[in-house]
Amino acid sequence: MKNISVFGSTGSIGEKALRVAKASGFVITAISGNRNYKKLIEQAKYYHPEYVCVTDNKAFKIVNEVLLEENIKVIPKEEINNIAKLKTDCCVMAISGIAGLDPTFSTLGNTKRLAIATKEVIISAGNLLTDLARKTKTEIIPVDSEHSAIFQCIHGEKKEFIKEIILTASGGPFVDFEEKDLKQVTLSDALKHPNWKMGKKITIDSATLINKALEIIEASYLFNFPINNIRSIIHTSSIIHGLVKFNDGSYRASLSFPDMILPISYALNYPHRIDCELPDLGFCKLKTLNFRELKTWQKRNINLAYYAFKEKKVIALNTANEYAISEFLKGKISFCDIYKIIYNTLEKSSREEVCSLNDIKEICKSLKVYLREN
Repeated sequence: MKNISVFGSTGSIGEKALRVAKASGFVITAISGNRNYKKLIEQAKYYHPEYVCVTDNKAFKIVNEVLLEENIKVIPKEEINNIAKLKTDCCVMAISGIAGLDPTFSTLGNTKRLAIATKEVIISAGNLLTDLARKTKTEIIPVDSEHSAIFQCIHGEKKEFIKEIILTASGGPFVDFEEKDLKQVTLSDALKHPNWKMGKKITIDSATLINKALEIIEASYLFNFPINNIRSIIHTSSIIHGLVKFNDGSYRASLSFPDMILPISYALNYPHRIDCELPDLGFCKLKTLNFRELKTWQKRNINLAYYAFKEKKVIALNTANEYAISEFLKGKISFCDIYKIIYNTLEKSSREEVCSLNDIKEICKSLKVYLREN
């Protein structure tokens, strides 16, 4: 029997990870969540983990009281890193945002496999994360559908034969919009993703296509691949999740029905595969795969990746994006202001020198001060 911890278990990725883990025969060692105490209590009673970490103080009191008689240890946010240091066969990191930084690094050397869905941590920590994972012999397998697809496509291939990595993008709810049309969109419009049901932040990221900028940087770090050889293309069907072009002109693609169950299952069970019970694609019914060129505003947003990477401002890109989306969700700025805030922050921020976690935290701290004051 293998054991697993799931951080961010109340989110969409975390919930599916628990389902896959149970179906795959894993023993659930620990789960963590923030404010959604009802979901945490429900998961604790169903999966019976040894530990439940609650990072919101009010939610902690409620969860602790309810689970008193369940023989489950309820842990406050101050001890989340200790929970991350538990010896496990696999750890799923699905905490949203930079809050996943410390627990992610705490898992290294303590879990055999880190199934990571928190792109902000990969982007902010970059080579610091991948180098330490290598030194501690911690296997990193991406959970993001696009990066899982690339991971599968390059498996068994020599790096020198890979010419290009291509990440597909659904285009979100505004895939057919011209830039002038974006001025009228509302929060409700932006949250209506045509293909996926996700959390609010990632849904807005998909609408702006900033998620693709972040994923390009993420792919460069995860696969140690030149960022200028990574690009994105619109694919509204969300059937092909990633492609690799080889130096002989051939391509390899990963195709499946769009459901996060598959990349989660692959990350947890690799190198084995289990039946995910996904609908068959039915190729004869597909007729077309629906590829299209990026519109000018989409290309501009995605190009922030190359600019931020070249100028060593990837933390600024990530932090400014988190801040802008938060403001948009609060109704304080317009959809178009998201790009403006990110671009202005990149223009005015300094080059980032990252040698430790404290460096990342200090950079994030100063950026947040700047964003609040401007």
